[in-house]
Amino acid sequence: MIAPLQVIILLLMVAAFDSAPQRPPIHFSPFMVVLLVILAHGGLLIRGQRRFARLDHQLRNGRISTFEAAIAIQKTLRRLTAFNIMLLAADLWLFGFGYLVKYHWNTRPVPMLPSVIWLIAPVATWLAIWYLEYPLEVRIHNVAELGQTDEDLPTHALPSRMQYVDMQFRHGMSLLVVLLGFDLLTIPFTAMLQRLNLGNWSAIASLLPAMVLFLILPAIIVRYWRTTRLPSGPLRTRLEDLSRRKKVGFMDIRIWNTYYRIPNAAILGLLPWCRYFLLTDLLLERLEPQQVEAVFAHEVGHGYHRHIWWYLLTFTAADLLGTGISLWAGNYWSLSDNTAMLLNFSIVGLLLVFGFSRVSRLCEHQADWFAARHIADRVGATVLVPAAYAGEYLHPDNTVIPTPRVDHLGTITAMITQETPAQAGARIFSESLTMLVGIANRPRDRAGWMHPSMQNRVDLLAALAESPVKQKQFTRRIWLMRTAILIAAATGAALTLWAAGIRG
Repeated sequence: MIAPLQVIILLLMVAAFDSAPQRPPIHFSPFMVVLLVILAHGGLLIRGQRRFARLDHQLRNGRISTFEAAIAIQKTLRRLTAFNIMLLAADLWLFGFGYLVKYHWNTRPVPMLPSVIWLIAPVATWLAIWYLEYPLEVRIHNVAELGQTDEDLPTHALPSRMQYVDMQFRHGMSLLVVLLGFDLLTIPFTAMLQRLNLGNWSAIASLLPAMVLFLILPAIIVRYWRTTRLPSGPLRTRLEDLSRRKKVGFMDIRIWNTYYRIPNAAILGLLPWCRYFLLTDLLLERLEPQQVEAVFAHEVGHGYHRHIWWYLLTFTAADLLGTGISLWAGNYWSLSDNTAMLLNFSIVGLLLVFGFSRVSRLCEHQADWFAARHIADRVGATVLVPAAYAGEYLHPDNTVIPTPRVDHLGTITAMITQETPAQAGARIFSESLTMLVGIANRPRDRAGWMHPSMQNRVDLLAALAESPVKQKQFTRRIWLMRTAILIAAATGAALTLWAAGIRG
């Protein structure tokens, strides 16, 4: 799949060229430009095909395990995605494809048409990469299926090749479609402001369609991803009770159908009347009810701490800072509109790449700690030990040792508490995380743009469970993060209003 960061970079790149077009450094004929675009992306596909074929050969001959093959596929897909985005930059600025589409073909009068045409090459390349990767997925599935049979795990038939590509497109490209739709929604607002001679306020006006889009987006995604309702039963009752007790309202708990390929969960929606919880089919099948509840509690933690609101405010702060600084710089140094717009997109891009990543990772840690504390309230922290050695265990003062009993081997045993409830909650949630990473064949020490590495999450949970001092320090980090976001948003808004007022 395509990470949100990669899609955002993609859209920022296209939007930057759309706002500040540049002539290509070398002049090519229209035929040669189109040919260069086709050859460049075709060469990338050939490279990907060779890499997939090599991995397939190694897996077939037993030179690598299914886990190693899965890691190699993920690494290859990340590299191909990065090269694909770099090729789009070459299409627009080096080959002159953007200039050709926008001026030679004169597509500007049709809203969003240039962006759609520019994205045809990278999107088609992604579709072809998933199509070429499919046989290797089949090979891994067939090998893993033998192991699952030995372990009495359920097996499932793979989707067809086209179903696999369709699933990847719906999941990987949904944000891309949404962002293009957002740009389309801003067109009437911008046109209205220009008619009212308020064109300098167009950047601020774009926040209104963004809010509308964020509110209705969950209802769109649950249908676009073809989710189904989680059936009534003990598990659903358990999850609904958790959300209700934490006062996190929602519309529905949905099963995220992935052909049993992805173990994941998510929360979508700013407000209860358009908020959904998603649990994938593979997660529900492979995790025990208590583990499912732990993962669900993590998503409830996102809602309880209003992380989606803070994510939205972070994006807004980046947009306001980029707009304010570019307007101020344009007034102070008399920059051209194109240069100021490029500066705006550069600032927003840097803030999102580095700033939003830190915000998201810290929010993930906070949701982890929320889930661990919930599990601590639900379970006891006890261990079965020989009664004769119970005195050797150091346990809290409030530990109760029940009356010893005789087990089936004749050993006299007693239940004693060996860890605090917080430690038990952190351990159980960490075990759920570890199992999810194992099912997904992901390395424990690799972090994503929005998520810390699993090892980092487990280590922090253990530290928080053991030390009240660490808990206070963590709470302060959350407070500092939120304060920084508010200051950035207020500064960006003030700078934007001031600079726009001067221009007006």
